[in-house]
Amino acid sequence: MRHSKSNKIINKQEGFTLTELLVGITISVVVSAAAMTALTTTTKATRVNDQTAQTQQNARVAMELLSHDIKMAGYGMTGPVANCPSAIVPADNTVGGPDTGPDSVSLVIPTVVSPLASAVTAPFGASTTPLPLVSATGFSANSVISIGGVISATVAAPPSGNNLTLGAIVGAPATFPAATPVYVLRCVTYQVMQTGGANAAAICGANLPCLARGMDAPLVAGKLDCNGVGGATACVSISEGIEDLQLAYACDGCNAGVNGGIADYAVDDQGAINNTFEATDFVSNNTWTTAPMTADTIRLVSINIVARETRVEQGFGERNATLANTTGPVVVLDHNPSTPGDAGYSLATYQQFRRRLVTRTVEVRNIGL
Repeated sequence: MRHSKSNKIINKQEGFTLTELLVGITISVVVSAAAMTALTTTTKATRVNDQTAQTQQNARVAMELLSHDIKMAGYGMTGPVANCPSAIVPADNTVGGPDTGPDSVSLVIPTVVSPLASAVTAPFGASTTPLPLVSATGFSANSVISIGGVISATVAAPPSGNNLTLGAIVGAPATFPAATPVYVLRCVTYQVMQTGGANAAAICGANLPCLARGMDAPLVAGKLDCNGVGGATACVSISEGIEDLQLAYACDGCNAGVNGGIADYAVDDQGAINNTFEATDFVSNNTWTTAPMTADTIRLVSINIVARETRVEQGFGERNATLANTTGPVVVLDHNPSTPGDAGYSLATYQQFRRRLVTRTVEVRNIGL
């Protein structure tokens, strides 16, 4: 009896048929494939979003730094500083015609270095009555300084301790209390470093192109000249992936046909005189060195920055030369990258990257007051 019962229990045990096993495997494969597809799609979407966000951030960083320096351009300036004869020195890529590359601009920027260690009353500045500072680090012979943004002077010799000897005596009735800030005025240049440019790879590293800031000052150890010509410009990358910089300027007192060419605290009309401020009142093709359109009449600056991804896009579609999308060039002011003569332009290469355009109008605070 026991043996017969055991056989019945064994006979009632069942397994999967081959058909059931195949169906189960198929369902598992489909579910796994769907999960993998969802995971891959999510990963690509995250990658694309990260690249886009980084590109936007690069453009914003470049805009904030350049905007800040344009607002402060000329503060405390009473004469030429290094290679800057004026507070703003525009450098259009192609004056009088369509640009074939980025613009650049030079600006006189104040940098707080040290406050006065004690009050000073004119006359002062000679070796017998030097300018007393809390610290003279950052000053050197021929540095142009500004005391409180009121008086500028040139340093005649290297600092003696924390004292500065000036090239000219500051006369009465000048007087400054202790802790008055003393600035060094420097001529800085913003320019886009592109593939193939002098020192571009060394300055931008693997993140070409980039926006660089060059300073007229003794070269700092490990820093390079922006243009690869030696000299006194310490150049550093301030934002990666910056492909284009286009600038336009609005002025007051620069058009002889408006208010007799006299500044009246309103931007001059350019072209048709309609007493309305509009985009056409910004000028991009000009040297700003010939009267009446000189740099001291500039009141507003239109800044246009194009940033691109620093790596070939890896996301939906994996953009590359064989899978190029139909995105056309980003045209800013008078610069169309597809214009014949544009340095290094290739449609297939251009279309491998997403781009972001950031635009801002900045008021120049220290010119024409």
